[in-house]
Amino acid sequence: MKTRKYIRTTLIVLIWLVIWQILAVIVNNSILLSGPVDTVKALIDLGTQPSFYLSVGATAGKVLIGFLIGLVTGTLLSVLSYRFSLVKDFLSPFVSVVKSIPVVSFIIIALIWAGSSNVTVIVSSVIAFPIFYKNILEGLSVTDKKMLDMAKVFQMKTSKKIRYIYLPSLSSHIKSAVSLAIGMAFRGGITAEVVGQPLRSVGNGLYRAKINLATSEMLAWTLTAVLAAFIIERLISFIVKKVLK
Repeated sequence: MKTRKYIRTTLIVLIWLVIWQILAVIVNNSILLSGPVDTVKALIDLGTQPSFYLSVGATAGKVLIGFLIGLVTGTLLSVLSYRFSLVKDFLSPFVSVVKSIPVVSFIIIALIWAGSSNVTVIVSSVIAFPIFYKNILEGLSVTDKKMLDMAKVFQMKTSKKIRYIYLPSLSSHIKSAVSLAIGMAFRGGITAEVVGQPLRSVGNGLYRAKINLATSEMLAWTLTAVLAAFIIERLISFIVKKVLK
């Protein structure tokens, strides 16, 4: 079944690549639309430059740091909100505001407070925080009360309650939060780099490609960001699955 699924996915991707290439041939203007062939060529050219790997590594590292900050703060505050209703009520307006404010507003504020070198970390953490907070709080809220009462009667240790009661309840919520947060953190972090223009970053590469009207290079940077987010998301999801087991 897995082999058939992979074959089907591969065929679908190939079909979309063919459609993309056909559209590029019809448009016949590399500035308006570069095809997958030109994009791959641009990616290969970028791959010959050491600064390309430094930029990708710097962006991925900063996004990952912001993601982890959002994970830790979101988890800790969701646990406190679960235990104490006052904390939940106190944080509710703040979380709602963080979820609602446009990313660009956070970027501008972060640039004023911390400068362009730190904007990626700040924006990524702000984006990841409410995702983990809401998902983990929801998972804690639906934990089986009867199981918790039974654990209390038998005086089960906190570590065992976490392992055998809370983690099974939180499993799907944590996986969902990780998958959603890493992608959104990458999008927000790179957007912040395009605005803030820190040196040696994916966002800076995108901006330079844009002002030079190098559409194929811009798409190559975009493809790099997508692949980086995909690889990191799969890696973190794998680690999470092992921990939850």
